[in-house]
Amino acid sequence: MEVMFLPVLSHFQNENIWIASDGKLRYQVSPVTVEKEDGTKEELLIGEVWEGPWSREFSVIEEVEEFPMTEDGIEDLRAWLILESLEINDRPDKSLEENMARREAAIQARKAAEDEKGKEN
Repeated sequence: MEVMFLPVLSHFQNENIWIASDGKLRYQVSPVTVEKEDGTKEELLIGEVWEGPWSREFSVIEEVEEFPMTEDGIEDLRAWLILESLEINDRPDKSLEENMARREAAIQARKAAEDEKGKEN
């Protein structure tokens, strides 16, 4: 099985994110603390993946998964990222025109979401 580098647990426990790539795969891992219904707090790692070449701000997030912020959670996250990498890297290469169109569509979708959020406030 392929090796995918992820930082050690303390990196995330210190509230640091991790952004990296593997071929066409781009991904971000963010630590979050959520309060459960019973009032207890749970620390999670949120993994987000998208197809490059663009950064997160200029792309559509394709998948989002939650993992416990533990050593086992990091290993489960790594396994998930490897599967996502295999799937995304198996896609045919896109032309510059296709990539530019995807980038513009992502920008427009983000603006529309921000406008909608502004109307709610």
